[in-house]
Amino acid sequence: MITVLRCAVLALLFSASVQAETTAPAQEAAPAAAKTVQPAAKVPPVAKTAMPKAPLIFPPGAGVMHVPLAQSKKMLEVFTYQPAGADENTPVVMVMTGVDRNASTYRNDWITVADQYHLRVIVPHFSEQEFPGAAGYNLGNLVDSKTHRRLPKSQWAFSMVDNLFTTLQKQGVTGQKQYYLFGNSAGCQFVHRMLTLLPEPNVKAAVCAAAGWWTLPDTDQRWPYGLREAPVAVNQQQLNDYFAKPVLIAVGAEDDDPENHLLRKSKQAMAQGTNRLERAESYFTTSQQRAEQNNTPFNWHFMDLSDIGHSGSKMSVFAAGQFAWFEQHNAFHL
Repeated sequence: MITVLRCAVLALLFSASVQAETTAPAQEAAPAAAKTVQPAAKVPPVAKTAMPKAPLIFPPGAGVMHVPLAQSKKMLEVFTYQPAGADENTPVVMVMTGVDRNASTYRNDWITVADQYHLRVIVPHFSEQEFPGAAGYNLGNLVDSKTHRRLPKSQWAFSMVDNLFTTLQKQGVTGQKQYYLFGNSAGCQFVHRMLTLLPEPNVKAAVCAAAGWWTLPDTDQRWPYGLREAPVAVNQQQLNDYFAKPVLIAVGAEDDDPENHLLRKSKQAMAQGTNRLERAESYFTTSQQRAEQNNTPFNWHFMDLSDIGHSGSKMSVFAAGQFAWFEQHNAFHL
């Protein structure tokens, strides 16, 4: 009996020992299984803030500005000069280059006279790469050279000049309400077409010198020698405003070489005259007649300058004196 009881007790102890070995690890593992991994906290994205655009500053002396163009990723390179003591109240002259697009040369030609007459000078650089050929510059970049479709107004070279001045106004660089406009040779082609085609430019007065050929302000001739089928429609009120604006058509009395290699020889150009002198006279006379026919004021003047041939530097000196006189007397010095 004692033996039986001893065997029973031993069996019971053995069973408890086995159960403890098999259940203890499970009890220890249970808490580990209960742990849950918390998701990483979401880091809010860093807000992208646009870098503020640096304000435009008119450089002292001779300098260069790079001005963003409206509705475009392009920057317009602009050569500038202002004399000592110039500020936001100093008169502004926009200078359009000749066919070489040599903006720095034209800026340098104006340094002495800008000092003399206390003028701020701005010379936009319409590069051949960005504004190719006569269509890109002389004719104002009105039409895409590949598709032949009219470009948006913001891409016209004419608009860019006017918008450049507006940008300077908005940023407080200039307090002037209008600017003077000068162009020689291909620059004069630019100037007279800009004043013809661009509605209400901020131009106080203009000197347009020695264009090789002209766009007549009527519809008798097809574009680009006249306004018939022009890519931009011009109404009579625009022409009236142009005729009423103070404009001085100038040309050297010795700029009469019919064999100049840059002179256009097309049939329509030759109809305007055989040289720059004759063509300038023809443009002025035709415009005067159109103004008279429409009974509208005509505030233009014509000057042929003795002892001057085809010279951008000499015309720059002449124009600077005219603008200085106009600033004081509200009229050209004739």
